[in-house]
Amino acid sequence: MSAINHFEQNRPVHLARRDVYFERASVLISTQQQACTSEIDSDDYEEILYLLRVALQHGKFAIRETGKNEKDEQFVRFINLLEGNVNAVLSMLELKGMVADTDGSFFSFLGENQASAALQAEEYQRRANDIIRSIHNTLRLAEEPFQALKGSYITSCNREDLERYRKASEHFSEQIKTGRHRIIPCCQE
Repeated sequence: MSAINHFEQNRPVHLARRDVYFERASVLISTQQQACTSEIDSDDYEEILYLLRVALQHGKFAIRETGKNEKDEQFVRFINLLEGNVNAVLSMLELKGMVADTDGSFFSFLGENQASAALQAEEYQRRANDIIRSIHNTLRLAEEPFQALKGSYITSCNREDLERYRKASEHFSEQIKTGRHRIIPCCQE
C-alpha cells in the first residue's frame, strides 16, 4: 500500500479555487472600470480584495516545490501585486473619507481648511481611479497568459485530476454565484 501524497491529491482543488476566485475578481474589476463613475464603492473593492487573497492563498498551496512550477509561481506573484494595488485603492478611499469628513478628528487635525481638504479628497479619488485603471489594463494583459496557464494544467494532468478540477471549479463558481463563498463550513447553521 503506497502512502497518499496529500499535496498531489489536493492540487486540482487548490488550482480550481485559485482560478475561480481570480476570475471573479477580474470580472468585478472590469465591471467597476466599465461603470465609468468617479465614485468608487469600497465594499466592491473589499470583495475583490477577499477574492484575490483566497486566490493567492490557494495559488501558494498549489505550488509543489519552489522552482518546479515557474509559471504558477509567477502567477502567484502577479496576484500578490494585484492585491497590493487593491489595498492601495482602499487606502485612497479611506484617506478621501477621512479628509472629507468635516466632523472627524482627522479634519480638525489638518487645520479645518475646508477648501484644501476638499481638493485633497478629490486628489485621493483621482489616485484611486488611476490605480483602478492600471489594474484593469494589467488584467487585460494577463488574460492570455492566465488562459495558457490553465490550459497547460488541463492538458498535463490525468483524467482523474481533471475531473476533480472541473468539479471543484463548478462548486466554487456556484458558491460565488449564490454568495456563499465567504461562509466558513464549520460555522454554518
